[in-house]
Amino acid sequence: MSAGRKAALVATAGVALYVGLCLAAMRWSACTFDEPIHLPPGWVSWTLGDHRMNPDHPPLLRRVAALPLLAMDVRMDRDDHAWRVSRPWEFGKRFLFRWNDADRLLFWGRLSMVVFVGATLAIAVFLWTRRLFGPAAGASALFLYALDPDMLAHGAIVANDLGITLFLFLGVITFERLAERITPGRLLACGLALGGAVATKFSGLALLPILASLALVVVLRREPLGAALGRRPPRTVAGAARKLAALGACVPPVAAVAVLVVWASYGFHSALARDPDVNAAFDWSRIQPPGAATRTALALVRRVQLLPDAWTYGFLHFLDHARTRPSFLLGEHSEAGWRHYFLVTFALKTPVPLLLLGLAALGLAGKAGARRAAFVALPFALYFAMAMSRTINIGHRHLLPVYPFLFVAAGAAAAALWNARRGRAAARAGVLLLLAWHAAGTLRVHPHHLAYFNELAGGPANGYKHLVDSNLDWGQDLIGLRAYMERNAVPRLKLLYFGTADPGYYGIACDRLPGYQPPPPSTLVREVRPGDLVAVSATHLQGLYLEPEVRALADQLRARRPLAVIGHTIFVYRADFAWSMS
Repeated sequence: MSAGRKAALVATAGVALYVGLCLAAMRWSACTFDEPIHLPPGWVSWTLGDHRMNPDHPPLLRRVAALPLLAMDVRMDRDDHAWRVSRPWEFGKRFLFRWNDADRLLFWGRLSMVVFVGATLAIAVFLWTRRLFGPAAGASALFLYALDPDMLAHGAIVANDLGITLFLFLGVITFERLAERITPGRLLACGLALGGAVATKFSGLALLPILASLALVVVLRREPLGAALGRRPPRTVAGAARKLAALGACVPPVAAVAVLVVWASYGFHSALARDPDVNAAFDWSRIQPPGAATRTALALVRRVQLLPDAWTYGFLHFLDHARTRPSFLLGEHSEAGWRHYFLVTFALKTPVPLLLLGLAALGLAGKAGARRAAFVALPFALYFAMAMSRTINIGHRHLLPVYPFLFVAAGAAAAALWNARRGRAAARAGVLLLLAWHAAGTLRVHPHHLAYFNELAGGPANGYKHLVDSNLDWGQDLIGLRAYMERNAVPRLKLLYFGTADPGYYGIACDRLPGYQPPPPSTLVREVRPGDLVAVSATHLQGLYLEPEVRALADQLRARRPLAVIGHTIFVYRADFAWSMS
């Protein structure tokens, strides 16, 4: 069998495994927290060319997710108050649960993400690892990716986190080829990846310092740079100054392609809304960035229409809101966050065998070659450092872009150990053990991939003690709660829910307690009596985002033994006390 055919079979098997696990998990996942502000605005941006509902994020990924909806009978009330006054959470909830069948729309939107984002990233990890380190490394990296709980959890929902992971990775691997030989095709590919990153999430701008650092590595190394442009014969560019000039000349065409991608993601329409009255209601004066230079630069961007106004407004809003939020870590609360937050999430949410293979890769880095090692290690280290500099500590998902580089390094380490000349039998047994351990850990928590915590954290059952919010609990386990109620003939319960889904849509008869649930329910109960059955989301069980009086209720519940735990995120209690809120 030819090498190409073997590669195709390996890639097909790995992608099939990944897609199959995602599809199986989707059956048990209710609408997650952010999906109402991604999928419905994605459909609106296609059909109405309007971006009023989610200006905080660029629209590329939500448009990708909404593609299948264009062939469906999707309904929307244009006279709805939430639409007319731009209330995204209310609009998204009504769009999914009142005007349409949420399960149907979410299935197709999520499938689009699995195919176009998750599977594409799997193939990219495989091909680049194979190119740098050989077929065995590529197969190992693909296996680690396909059975990674984070890639499965975030690949099977409509959100931006795996999308920015894809485009940041593509940006690095396309630049690696460009920095080897400059050609029109490679310039185009790099521009498309950069544009995709910036049109997916504003944190995609992190790709700029990453590529600049890699360019410096290329410039300072002795290897010449190739160039084949137009009809000119291929030439070799040697010397630091000439290589710097050649790479500098790549900036304008790459930037031009990236800007074109951003405009295309907004449908080549600049304004936030088609309705002039709605567009005028967006107050630019309230989101002016600090620093005269930044304000001047962004004013120039608007004046010359370099980028859509919708993108610029979203970026200003991103800068304005890139501040602290309430956070929970290792049993403690903070309004300011922790510098070590992402170190902890990385240590507790990453499978231990993947960590061990990553450490092995560090020990074997000298054999990998300096250039290859730099293109794998620098993006990982720089993005990790940038994530740690942020004070918004609400989710490990903001660290996802480092993982493809970890899969590449771990795959290379697995292949190197497999082919070791000394102690080959023991090394191969160790590799097989680590890969089996990696698979077993993920399959053990399936289909609740978001709830994965490794052995250092005490496993998924203890995850809520260390991290909550989108690290564990994104409102996804209402389907499991309904199944529990049906099994135990529970007619009604009280629900302290962290999420945006409609419990009634999922067949849950409940009285809602005051929690963080945008938009808030129209009716709330503010008391718990002895004998009441109370279900509480893990995030609220730890008191996060709650008023002091409701936090007191969570403290009382947490001190008791739950009757059941649904998907590691919803805890069910029988109250033996009375509580009320004035």
